[in-house]
Amino acid sequence: MKTSKNFITTNAVQNITSVPRQPQKVYVDTRGGHKNLLEPSGLEPVYTNKKDFGETPKYLIRRRDEMQRAQEEYDAYVAEHFRRGAMKSLTADERAAILKGLKQNWEEIHDQYQGLSVVPDTAPKKNRKERMEAEMKQLERDIETVERHKIIYIAN
Repeated sequence: MKTSKNFITTNAVQNITSVPRQPQKVYVDTRGGHKNLLEPSGLEPVYTNKKDFGETPKYLIRRRDEMQRAQEEYDAYVAEHFRRGAMKSLTADERAAILKGLKQNWEEIHDQYQGLSVVPDTAPKKNRKERMEAEMKQLERDIETVERHKIIYIAN
């Protein structure tokens, strides 16, 4: 059985029209020529070449929308209480005055605390020192709370 197909020309045409193979990306790490693949080594940026790089993930968009909705519901709740007269908000001057008073109280207790002996030798001295420490700690928490929140609501 003979065929009339010219294998040399068909092979030549196929090789001319084919897309050349891309070489594997490797790096050589020794003088002797030890090769390693570049992709799993971490030397080539992989994540930045993805098609969705730079886009905000869907779960973060959903989370942001949920938080925004919750904030709107809270604002509506506060507005409703304002309309009913059940709550009022502190002005900036009132807030500053409260903060100044808290800091002044802390300073007074701190000055008294500094006047105490380092090692309390009697039970009343020990109790007084512990009470002062607890008061200063509570005042520090109150100061931090007032400084952290810009808007403070007070229930009537």
